[in-house]
Amino acid sequence: MNNIKENLQTIHQSIQTACDKANRSKTEVHLLCVSKTKPEGLIKEAYAQGERHFGESYAVEASEKIQSLKAQGYNDITWHFIGPIQKNKTKLIAANFDIVESVDRSIVATRLNDQRPDDLPPLEVLVQVNISHEDQKSGCDESEIDEIIDTILQCKKLKVRGFMGIGTDTLDKDLIAQEFAHLKELFDNYKQKFTNFDILSMGMTHDLENAIMHGSNEVRIGTAIFGAREYKNKTMDKKIAFIGGGNMVTCIFESIIKSFAAKDLTVSGPHIEKLEKFKAQGANISTDNIETAKNADIVFLGVKPQILTGVLEELKNSGIDLSKKLFISMAAGYKLSSISRILDTHNIIRIMPNTPAKLGLGVIAIAYDSAVEDESKELCKKMLSFMGECIEGDENTLNVIGAVCGCGPAFVYRFMEALITEAIRHGIKPADARKMVEQTVFGSVQMVMKNQNTEISQLREAVTSKGGTTFAGLTKMTEGNFEKTMTNTIQASLDRTYEFEKLF
Repeated sequence: MNNIKENLQTIHQSIQTACDKANRSKTEVHLLCVSKTKPEGLIKEAYAQGERHFGESYAVEASEKIQSLKAQGYNDITWHFIGPIQKNKTKLIAANFDIVESVDRSIVATRLNDQRPDDLPPLEVLVQVNISHEDQKSGCDESEIDEIIDTILQCKKLKVRGFMGIGTDTLDKDLIAQEFAHLKELFDNYKQKFTNFDILSMGMTHDLENAIMHGSNEVRIGTAIFGAREYKNKTMDKKIAFIGGGNMVTCIFESIIKSFAAKDLTVSGPHIEKLEKFKAQGANISTDNIETAKNADIVFLGVKPQILTGVLEELKNSGIDLSKKLFISMAAGYKLSSISRILDTHNIIRIMPNTPAKLGLGVIAIAYDSAVEDESKELCKKMLSFMGECIEGDENTLNVIGAVCGCGPAFVYRFMEALITEAIRHGIKPADARKMVEQTVFGSVQMVMKNQNTEISQLREAVTSKGGTTFAGLTKMTEGNFEKTMTNTIQASLDRTYEFEKLF
């Protein structure tokens, strides 16, 4: 188990010691926590210790993480992109990051500028220089620096801030010192030419002291803070396959790898580039559904209902022995009996997660077919445990939970939209209106959750004085037949579910 607090204390002490040896103030050097491939939970732990700068290397995985954390209120993090930049990933990087430290080509700078959203401040960039002269490492040649900086200066949505360099991976400290010293010399020369050219990013865990001795003012530390992911090295002696790599598969995947090793997971999908985020976390990826399922003990069916029939028939006709595999489907409206009819097995589980599961705050309905053993039931719940509350039942229960909890977030959002609209209509600024409503709904939910022995109707009555303002508003809700509207809303969702069931 990683102790983020202790790890950070150790790293900051190492920075202090290195600064003392170099006769520098510790305030001159800031820590960049390298959180690539790390789950949100560990980032939150580092955040709680006061860290606000985090570095990522995989555009797809990082963008999803950044958006998720911002949705949870972590809006004051400065996100650094520190990995090699593929041209087809510049749009994601431009839209989600605050600083890009690995610009090593003019075309990359131009694309980042063109794809930076107009409502965001200029994207700060560092030019990565290949100070080790190793072909396998990113970074421009020293002779290319001027051209790249000239391109950046012509880009209105970019701001050049300095250099980044990675030393040779060697035990020869003298060689590393020479490389760092040379980049510091370059940095000092260019610092005289450009305003705000003030970041020299050099040094990782193994060469931190050397980097600080030679002028680095940013060190990039990952493993020493977050560990080598020992928490994912447990084994369940099962191989897991995902057919489909969409949002909910991502959510389930993230839940599973909090307890089990990613190397035991394979994700299959038609577009290999969209599966990069799974590979980055140690999983296997494939475009071959049959090969993926063949080697798995548990197969998650993560495709849309209208596609699922084709996938099931593909599996059935593959010649694979499906009888000993556990199938877990998340397709709405596709009954256990319909899956069983094609696969000729009853070792099937249906799950219906809702979207708050992405934050670990979801409700996951679970229904089992007749051949699912208790061990498999417990394993299923364990795999989903980091997504929220699991509620077991039959398929009718699953449908009701789907209507109330699966559709429910949309109903709540619409209610919030209406409150925001009314606030704006009466003169509140849109940004303030949203904050007001967010906090009102959040606070109300907390009141309900922290008063389990109190009926919700009693909480409502505690806010309502007879003849008062709240009473007047509630009276209009009654006159508008609010309860009947909700009855019709849930029934409509259920009716649509039953229509889907008849299709498959």
